[in-house]
Amino acid sequence: MSVGKLGRAPLVAICTAAIAAMYGAGYVITEPYADRTLPGSAPTSPRGHAGEARGEAPSERYLDGVYRGSGSDQIGTIDVEVTIAGGRIAKVVITRCDTHYPQSDIDPVLPDEVVKAQSADVRFVSGATLSSFAFALAVQQALHQAKNPAYAG
Repeated sequence: MSVGKLGRAPLVAICTAAIAAMYGAGYVITEPYADRTLPGSAPTSPRGHAGEARGEAPSERYLDGVYRGSGSDQIGTIDVEVTIAGGRIAKVVITRCDTHYPQSDIDPVLPDEVVKAQSADVRFVSGATLSSFAFALAVQQALHQAKNPAYAG
């Protein structure tokens, strides 16, 4: 196959520019969703437990144990294990990442953010918005299973 009189350099430059334009367009399109939160997820602002002002012992928000969740979207599925210790999210592990993009795009960033925020309500990773969404759905499902029915908050 002949590349013509100009040679390969212009062809490589054009292909490189096209790839950069596609990456840039993807970033511009998904960046506004980086702050997106899931409907029904708890706020991340720190609040005291119900009953603390009256001197009552607060009940724990979550029951201790290991809970599993799964989240899917149009690019695949993410499974997680959420460990609850002392009524708090102690650890989040991605056990399966079956998406078009590598797990390294969201791990360990999002699991660490969930532990820090004590909620599935975390900022999505720009450029990995759909993977972030599937991850958040999986965590939300696991936390729903872990809910303590006696929690008064």
